Amino acid sequence: MQFRLKASLIKAAKDGALLSLFMIFMISCSGTSTNWQGESAIGSPTSLNSSRLYLAPTNEFSGLELEFVQMRDGLRLYLNVYGLEIPPDAEDSCTSRVYFSFKDHAYHCAAARFLGGQRLLIPEYVQLEMVEYLQAGQSVFIQVGRYQANVYPEQFVSLFQAMIGARL
Repeated sequence: MQFRLKASLIKAAKDGALLSLFMIFMISCSGTSTNWQGESAIGSPTSLNSSRLYLAPTNEFSGLELEFVQMRDGLRLYLNVYGLEIPPDAEDSCTSRVYFSFKDHAYHCAAARFLGGQRLLIPEYVQLEMVEYLQAGQSVFIQVGRYQANVYPEQFVSLFQAMIGARL
């Protein structure tokens, strides 16, 4: 009887240790890519064709993703989060406040919230400034709610030019 209890305790400890190791492995290996990635989508009808350039989060369970989407009607910049929703602005529940820090200045802006609170549409003037800084080889810091990201320009310029030049 005592042997079975001891064996059960050892097995439980091993299972707990394995579970802990598995969780550490998942966290350390989850979305460590900080490289810009691009892709195109062909829609039906063709007016739905799009190109997309995105920077995946460093942690896919609780990270911030940047996503540029080019369609026939123009370019848009979205922030997507994986985890808890982005808190709405206290004054307007349809927007969230986003902090942007560039090399020589910083400011907050109001971004339109999508249903569910995990996707924001960044205003065009911020999008244009961000593209300008990244094309000039400057990094950008973004913070929204509990999420933040340092955005680096490596690989951005060539992929951005390809996205903008893509035939839609």
